[in-house]
Amino acid sequence: MKYRKVRVVVAASVAALTPLALSPGAFAGSSTVDVQLLNINDFHSAMPASYVQTESGPVLAGGAEYLSAQMDRLQRENPKGTLRLGAGDLVSSSPVTSILFHDEPGIEALNMLKLDASSVGNHEFDEGLAELRRLENGGCHPIDGCQDGNGFAGASFEYLGANIVDTTTNKPAFKPYLIKEVKGVKVGIIGLTHARSLFEAPSPTAPLEGRDEAATANALVPELQAKGVRTIVVLIHQGGGQSGGGLSNECKNLVGGIVPIVQKLDPEIDAVFSAHTHNGYNCVVNGIPVTQATAYGREITKVDLTIDKATGNPTSVRARNVPVTHDVRPDRRIAELRERYERIGQPLLDRPVGMITGDLTATRNPAGESTIAHVLADARLAATSAPDRGGAQIGFQPPYGGGIGGDLIVSPTGNDVPGLVTHGEALRVQQFSNALVTMTLTGTQLERLIEQQWCGQDPRYPRVLGVSKGFTYTWDNARPACDKVDPASITLGGTVIDPQTNYRITVNSFIAAGGDGFSVLTEGTDRVEKTRDIDALESYLTAASPLAPPALNRIKRLN
Repeated sequence: MKYRKVRVVVAASVAALTPLALSPGAFAGSSTVDVQLLNINDFHSAMPASYVQTESGPVLAGGAEYLSAQMDRLQRENPKGTLRLGAGDLVSSSPVTSILFHDEPGIEALNMLKLDASSVGNHEFDEGLAELRRLENGGCHPIDGCQDGNGFAGASFEYLGANIVDTTTNKPAFKPYLIKEVKGVKVGIIGLTHARSLFEAPSPTAPLEGRDEAATANALVPELQAKGVRTIVVLIHQGGGQSGGGLSNECKNLVGGIVPIVQKLDPEIDAVFSAHTHNGYNCVVNGIPVTQATAYGREITKVDLTIDKATGNPTSVRARNVPVTHDVRPDRRIAELRERYERIGQPLLDRPVGMITGDLTATRNPAGESTIAHVLADARLAATSAPDRGGAQIGFQPPYGGGIGGDLIVSPTGNDVPGLVTHGEALRVQQFSNALVTMTLTGTQLERLIEQQWCGQDPRYPRVLGVSKGFTYTWDNARPACDKVDPASITLGGTVIDPQTNYRITVNSFIAAGGDGFSVLTEGTDRVEKTRDIDALESYLTAASPLAPPALNRIKRLN
């Protein structure tokens, strides 16, 4: 029997909305249950607190121990009718202590939060599919081991990813949905991530492929209904923002990738928890509530559903983003977890790596060069130039995706030795632990790589790559995109690149998979992966110590 869904949506920014018209006695005599959904997005293993903008101004919010305490407080409103959810990017792009332990602290904190399920996000893939499976299932890191001495059990919650398909089986690589029975009604939770998420993942994710988000979710609706599920929500790692500049519980002209997806969703879907853009909003699109909280555990999205027990359908859905303020007693278990990892991690972070004689910064000159980008490119070349490491001739460093996380500064702070670079400082710069990929390109493909820094890119943000010593070229700002470089100016060791000759280059795994628009790199052959970017940087700093900032004369700009 087909049941018609009727929703009354009440957002926090309005007192109430007029209920949809009901036929006389439509729910006469029927009983309802209240179900509460508490969702976080883009947590990024953010154990410390930060600030969030509210109606009364910025307030200190977040911190994993306060996030747990606020979730507990909200659950007391509905002790037996609450599910705890996530919408992806719960790990990676993290504070340096979490990076040091490969996000094990973040997963352990999320376990203490009693999360039921989360969609995967693009950052879940930052260290590759094998590492994501380790975070799911447990086990020591294959290189660094279990650094805290306690082992690692993995996630106690389900990672969902209905539209991430293993192309060898043509089946979802992750569980597509979860069904939870709450107070006698079934709630179906579909997990999605945006279809291009794998192109944003810095590490190899083959043989996975992202499929259309709305089509995937819609195809699952009848499958869930066949299992007796009438209340269906979506966790999706895709988002947008308010072009009108609204606060987290407002909806001032929602724009972005989430909008066309929700516009195509089956109306049988009752709520969408979105993510990815770190923008708070509380909207209704296509008759479906669509929410996102700000990132790093500073807000919780609370959705209350009133569900008719006879039909299993919601009769109303109410959404609100709740700031994780510090007016509650923090969860001491998570505070102790954070403090333990900070205590164990500090000696590892303080380990000396090398010395520098001048600041290495991401500040770029008019040609797009920066000292830190060139040093990282030099480090990649040094780490992969030996024949048994890939035989590289040129190293490249992107400025953005999977790229540069900070500067290396000579001036001391606290008890630092002037010019000393520690493991923690190096980790901050190379925070994603990307694999380095050495591949063969022809001279023609190498020229296309250089042109793709401007071809198809936002002209305000040219993606000029750092290049290793000995590689030079000139670009002309007056020329059109995709044709800014004179091929005769591209040289290696003073010799002009030959279009027909093969060259071995090293890049990080993010752009090796075509990230940041460098699609030509997907054509590279004879790939070798034996080194991580952080190991390359630290080995180079040690070998070249004390390292002087390189001259910014490898890339020349005309006009």
